[in-house]
Amino acid sequence: MQTKLRHRLWRYAAAFAFAISALTTTSAAAERFQMIELNETGSRAYLRIDLENGAVSRCEQENAVWQCSSVTELTAEQETGLKRRIDELERRVDRLEAKQADEPDMAKLEEALDMSEQVMRRFFSMVQDIKKDMAE
Repeated sequence: MQTKLRHRLWRYAAAFAFAISALTTTSAAAERFQMIELNETGSRAYLRIDLENGAVSRCEQENAVWQCSSVTELTAEQETGLKRRIDELERRVDRLEAKQADEPDMAKLEEALDMSEQVMRRFFSMVQDIKKDMAE
């Protein structure tokens, strides 16, 4: 009976040790990687960044299976092309914002026209009242 009890205790101890090691491994992995959710339509994807070596992977679920693929670094030519495109787009945004600032705001213009119409109606109403008073 004591041997059975010892075996049971050893099994529980081994299971406990295994559970502790699994938790330690999970927390070590959580400290090693950082996950960033990508806002993409139609799929759920993440960037996984290895904080130890800087490797970046793109992870997404395909057919109920998560797969991660390495993200390759840009070549100098690609990076230069992207910087050039970004600069071009920033200049375009600046031009569009300047053009928009020069154009009158249609809502404000409509408001001003409505106000001037009310003033003119009131003025003509006052003129007609004066004419009536003069005729009497």
